[in-house]
Amino acid sequence: MKVSLIGAELEENLGLRYMTSALEERGHEVDIVPFNAKDEIPEATQRVLRFTPEIVGLSMVFTGRAREFCTLAQALRDNGYAGHIIAGGHFASFNCERLLQDFPAFDSVGLGEGEDIIRSLSDHLDDYSGLPGLCFRRSDGSVQVNPSAGNPENLDSLPFPKRTKYHRYFEKPIASLLTSRGCWRDCAFCSINAWYKKGGGSNPRVASGALGSMLPSAPGGLSYKVSQPP
Repeated sequence: MKVSLIGAELEENLGLRYMTSALEERGHEVDIVPFNAKDEIPEATQRVLRFTPEIVGLSMVFTGRAREFCTLAQALRDNGYAGHIIAGGHFASFNCERLLQDFPAFDSVGLGEGEDIIRSLSDHLDDYSGLPGLCFRRSDGSVQVNPSAGNPENLDSLPFPKRTKYHRYFEKPIASLLTSRGCWRDCAFCSINAWYKKGGGSNPRVASGALGSMLPSAPGGLSYKVSQPP
């Protein structure tokens, strides 16, 4: 199955790359589509249509860009895309029911970290009504919210994020690293803890120091090491 994953690429988008690796482990084919500004909607739309995916995933993290992603979803429909469109990320998760009620271009919203959700949807696209952590529109137009099974406890079990090229700073190749997920604080003004409560599972979680040995060497001879934080 083909899946297009769309999100900001001003710098390396690790979320999309983790989901790409999770999908490719199951034999699915993935295209990461950069979408950094509203004027890129025509280009992103045409790239998706050329790839002909069965699923399009939109990384809707920030409130300030929500309308741009809704416009992109509608542009896909207006140009003939008939596959499944799923949104994910903080904004989409917190507003999942209203998003599906107000914007018919979307079919579903993922409520937690994306690897298991997008992989399960791709494996069960013919019947996703029972998938944990999925908010979706039923055939009668009503919206159903399936409770999450929780985010993965063992970060070392996740495949390494897919990279086909490296971003560069000062002419040197760089790679972003994620050694933990969640936050140990409980700040009232921050969306992180609220989002993890909605997605379920432990918060925070830390990868082991063994993660560093999984990192490939980068072009130009640079390599990277990771140590577990204290």
